[in-house]
Amino acid sequence: MGYDQALKNGAKVGASRAEGDTLLAMLCQSLAAVHAINPRLVYEGAKKQGLTYKEVVKLGTADPVALGDLMFL
Repeated sequence: MGYDQALKNGAKVGASRAEGDTLLAMLCQSLAAVHAINPRLVYEGAKKQGLTYKEVVKLGTADPVALGDLMFL
């Protein structure tokens, strides 16, 4: 699922019911407010690496540089 479609699904179901790609897209959008990242590129990089929502959360808290590196995959 693409980033835009995942965000549309998130708007439909809400954050409390989001899962999978939808939750990942919503997380990337939220992390963009804290870290200087492009949420779409981080989402696409995470998908290429096969990362889950929880793994991206860990990157965002433990290694923000690695989070940013997802933009360049």
